[in-house]
Amino acid sequence: MSHLPDKLSLPFVVLLSIVCTAPMVHTREPVVRIGGGEDSPTLRGTLVNLDNSDTELVPVEKYLGIPYAEPPTGMYRFKQAKLQAPNWTGARNATSFGPACMQAVRKTTMTTPSWTRQQVASMQPYLQTLNEDCLFLNIYRPINKDGSEMRNRTVMVFIHGGWWSTGTGSMYNGTMLASYGKVIVVTFNYRLGIFGFLSTEDSNAQGNYGLSDQIKALEWVNSYISFFGGNPHNIVIFGSGTGAASVHLLMLSPKARNKFRRGISMSGSALATWAMSRNGRVYATAAAKQVGCDNSDTKTMVDCLRGKSADVLANISTSIVEPSRYYFAFAPVVDYLIIPNDPTRLTTKNMSNLPHDYMVGVTESDGFMYVDGVKGVGDDGINKDDFEGLVDNFVQQVFQSRQPEIKDAVTFSYTDWSDRNNDIKRRKSTVALFTDYFFVQPAVTTLNAIAPVLKGNTYFYAFLYRGEVGFGPDWAAAVHGEELPFIFGAPVGTQLGKGALYSFSNFTNQDNMYSVALMTYWTNFAKTGNPNLPEGQSQSFMHQAMNVFKDKTWPPYNGDFGYLYVGKNAAKTDRKYYRAAKVAFWVDWVPHIAEPRNDTDIRVNHVIAYPPMKCPVVPTSATEAAWTPKYPMPEIVNVGPPKPQESNSSRLSFTISIGIVLFVVNLIVFSMWLKWKKKMKKEEKASKALTSATEANGQPRLQEIEEAVVEER
Repeated sequence: MSHLPDKLSLPFVVLLSIVCTAPMVHTREPVVRIGGGEDSPTLRGTLVNLDNSDTELVPVEKYLGIPYAEPPTGMYRFKQAKLQAPNWTGARNATSFGPACMQAVRKTTMTTPSWTRQQVASMQPYLQTLNEDCLFLNIYRPINKDGSEMRNRTVMVFIHGGWWSTGTGSMYNGTMLASYGKVIVVTFNYRLGIFGFLSTEDSNAQGNYGLSDQIKALEWVNSYISFFGGNPHNIVIFGSGTGAASVHLLMLSPKARNKFRRGISMSGSALATWAMSRNGRVYATAAAKQVGCDNSDTKTMVDCLRGKSADVLANISTSIVEPSRYYFAFAPVVDYLIIPNDPTRLTTKNMSNLPHDYMVGVTESDGFMYVDGVKGVGDDGINKDDFEGLVDNFVQQVFQSRQPEIKDAVTFSYTDWSDRNNDIKRRKSTVALFTDYFFVQPAVTTLNAIAPVLKGNTYFYAFLYRGEVGFGPDWAAAVHGEELPFIFGAPVGTQLGKGALYSFSNFTNQDNMYSVALMTYWTNFAKTGNPNLPEGQSQSFMHQAMNVFKDKTWPPYNGDFGYLYVGKNAAKTDRKYYRAAKVAFWVDWVPHIAEPRNDTDIRVNHVIAYPPMKCPVVPTSATEAAWTPKYPMPEIVNVGPPKPQESNSSRLSFTISIGIVLFVVNLIVFSMWLKWKKKMKKEEKASKALTSATEANGQPRLQEIEEAVVEER
């Protein structure tokens, strides 16, 4: 499939496979009975013992591969999920993961960047078995050190990313987060790609099957998590990338109402251009044509697609189907059921009545994925011509009108004028451009819209910390998903034994400290809606590094736009208005250039740029390397500066527009001044008449006064 780089599709699998080597402290068999009767279904799990007497870690029981919905196969392909209650007889082994959902599995070559090869290699064990019958979830529950059960635990349900096309919940091990935070962690699979999001925009294939899977997983958790010691009234959903956008969409969906209490969106929003598919029928028709299905009418087409093998559909070349590297063909759609309207409207309409607490955040270089592997971007930076070519390609594919003017504005805004010929600084600005547009602006816009009206608390963070183990080149800073290993406790896991617990990770004591701090914040928020409570930041915990988060209070965003800054050797809580100038550029100035309007709609309505209806042919390099990033960027043409005619025309149009606006403003002001002057003269005349009448006989001459009043009117 041709989406964004695969190394970013399943963010940073460094947090995979927590293998604990500490000795056992007890031999309690991990068994859960789902129901009150002796004949109720039971699950047999696995015990993970994290015995460190000088720490707060507790043992964890894992229950893997639990079916939560009916298999979406055969006639149920391209249909909404149906809840599957525990219906087996006796004990079911829940000691291994269920298969991952159907997807194209990425392969690497010697030309693949080293960081990508490492991550793809770590993903492979979790993608060995693919099946349409893939709707399984995994539960990690903490227990006391003496083996007794914990009750009424907060539940954290993680929604994996993967740009709607790849991934599996099994990759994210919830053991450390459950152990340290004393919370129950749930991960799960949902349908992906064409299986999860095919839409004909009618009743034959409504779309959003992947979202319906997410909702069914939440229904299952609500119904049965109490048997695992969880509190169904205190569920938080959290996710990264498209998982973060899913959190936002579920907060908007009436079908997910009352199924969770809080949400955490990490580097993703339903307002981002990549979050929604705008032309579902066009993409469905193109996909059907590719596999030989008659697409003359949607019913015949969908029936034909149901008859195709899963392998054939999973490997459809989406580079043919999708119009742009900035949009996805198979993604959520407005189906008037799960998503009843455009997210830009629902964000302010629906969320004001919800009790949710909401945490949103970004990493410093979320946009690195859009430049990784692009010709002209490398260790030496990016030159001026390649930068302008990249900006031109971006503007042409994202905006529909006044593209030359927008390109000039973007180029101007993202040029470091203090050192405009510096290729290294230009590269940093390039990453910032894509980070701001696709991640920062949607996140901040969402919070700005809902913070004043949401009944719950809102919090924002910016993650700029890059540990010893980075997930990109050294110059890339903290890239998309880089906070995930810290939130899932991967650095803490390395402290539990002498062996290497991860295939390519070497965490430091400082990494460990950051991990403990973030797990504290995230589990606090899950429990109370406040990341500062109930647990404070400890001075030390299985590490020797000083805790830079100690005595720091994370301010709520809905107070005065404050946020948590997570940087190298620093945690700051006194900052406000994250990248405010760039957010204003995208929210206020670019829409003004592209589509001037006089309405009073809130700014969130001007954020989304819509893709073209037709699928353009994306040019590719004739000398393409053996490896190209997932969703490859077309080779950049050295377009150079604008032609004089184009440049002069743009400047002339702009000058004329400004002149007309100033003329109209001056005319209005002058007219108002004349009207005010005339009014003052009339009032003065009436006053003199009244004074004269009073002085003459002590009584005003009513006729003169009436004449003065009539004249004034």
